Amino acid sequence: MSAAAMKIKDIVKNNVARFSFYRAGHAFYEVEVGGTKYKFPVSLEDLGTATLLAEHKAITLMRYIRKALEDKTFVKA
Repeated sequence: MSAAAMKIKDIVKNNVARFSFYRAGHAFYEVEVGGTKYKFPVSLEDLGTATLLAEHKAITLMRYIRKALEDKTFVKA
């Protein structure tokens, strides 16, 4: 299944996002969907004073996953 064809609900339901790396003002997280790992950026500027953990429930990062799907930055890891 391509990232463009995925539904946000199928990505976040009972799933975990794990920190992968940092680059140019973005923390990149990975989620596994259907046996394939995908990565997406989380803008640190947008977070303000929020805490980033090594692992989050994917639903807590749904805003960033949705944006990555729209921007086509939700890509295979």
